[in-house]
Amino acid sequence: MSWLVLALASAFFLGFYDLAKKKSVQGNAVRPVLFLCSAFYALLMLPVLVSGHTEALALREHVFLMGKALIVGGSWLLTYNAIAHMPLSISATIRALAPLFTIGIAVSFMGERPFPLQWVGIGLCVISYIGLSLAGRKEMGHFFSSPWVISMVLGTILAACSGVYDKLILQRMNFDPLTVQVWFSFYMALWQFLICAVTWYPTRKKTTLFQFRWSFLLVAALIIIADRCYFLAVSDKDALISVITVFRRSSVFISFVAGIVSVITVFRRSSVFISFVAGIVIFKERKSKLKFLALLGIVAGLCLISLGK
Repeated sequence: MSWLVLALASAFFLGFYDLAKKKSVQGNAVRPVLFLCSAFYALLMLPVLVSGHTEALALREHVFLMGKALIVGGSWLLTYNAIAHMPLSISATIRALAPLFTIGIAVSFMGERPFPLQWVGIGLCVISYIGLSLAGRKEMGHFFSSPWVISMVLGTILAACSGVYDKLILQRMNFDPLTVQVWFSFYMALWQFLICAVTWYPTRKKTTLFQFRWSFLLVAALIIIADRCYFLAVSDKDALISVITVFRRSSVFISFVAGIVSVITVFRRSSVFISFVAGIVIFKERKSKLKFLALLGIVAGLCLISLGK
């Protein structure tokens, strides 16, 4: 299967993962949510490990996968906290800017060079981001001084670092995609357990109360499918991580209307539309023409980035 098709499939499931994630953390203690979502992820991957479908790894290779868990774990901690306190329509749009950071890292450290059309796309994304910040002030006060906006941006940068790291271990070091996913899930669960045990459990009665929700299991299932498609795509020797990252945020999907979640058509647009529109329709967030224009500008910019080679 084409790595591009796999990237699009990953984006499809990633859009619904964002919705389940928002439902899981809304009004809930974030760190135990992260731990349980990670634990469900690992439990669902356990049969794969037991069945012997993974490759044997040396200690050095396990260290690399631990490093991936640390990077992604940091990204999750920052973005989940931001999502719990921000309108989904804004947090998802900021998250969609991950390809910009990926391209920046690829240019600086991996020797990649964007084409002219890609630079135009980058510029359009930056302008749209400024527009988003102006729209966000009406809902969140001063946009760039918000700790949750900063948290979302930092988490997105870490996610971009993870994308480049994935290219290193899957393409250059020839790790097996399924092996990476299985061991990553276990190290992620361990990492989130340690964070939860040290930073949340001792003071749990003084912070936001934790509520178990079945959406945790849905989060784990959706991210497993999205990650499987993603790891297979990145492992292809012809795959470009900057393009895959774009299509993880630019894909096909679903429109929501009149407060009822219904599938009415499928278009080649962005997975961020799922989270963006659902934030307005399902979570009753503020409507704004400027916010919609910023979203369209970001999607257009991402398309230019992906088509500019």
